[in-house]
Amino acid sequence: MGYIIAFSFSKGAYEEVARLRNKKNILIELITVDKIVPVSKKPSVKIEMSEQFRDDKGYTVIEFTAIGESATGLEFYSWDFAYEEEKGFSPDVFFDKLGKQTYKFKAGVYNIAVKVYDMDGLERIETIKLTVNGVVEVM
Repeated sequence: MGYIIAFSFSKGAYEEVARLRNKKNILIELITVDKIVPVSKKPSVKIEMSEQFRDDKGYTVIEFTAIGESATGLEFYSWDFAYEEEKGFSPDVFFDKLGKQTYKFKAGVYNIAVKVYDMDGLERIETIKLTVNGVVEVM
């Protein structure tokens, strides 16, 4: 029996714990810091969009702004413009101090994710589903 304590765990961590339990009868409990230290509060974040236009190559260009808040202060943002929950967060932009990104889209459906990190190392992710077909719709 064992414990692993961290700020967050990836899908892979949960899969490995399940594999060890099933194959080797090793019991590991994953515990997040906020369960031990209740004063740790994850930051909040939301996504806003602006400046939508079509460029000369037919792409829809959108400016995204992440608005994060944390009592300890914000460190940086990361962006994933092709987010798939099953595959996890895979940033296209890892270190964004301002929380502003401009991205070009072809027609299609996109899941956009932004992750904010605060000065305590805590993080939160926010996602939006976006349909681009001449008109931009947020779902």
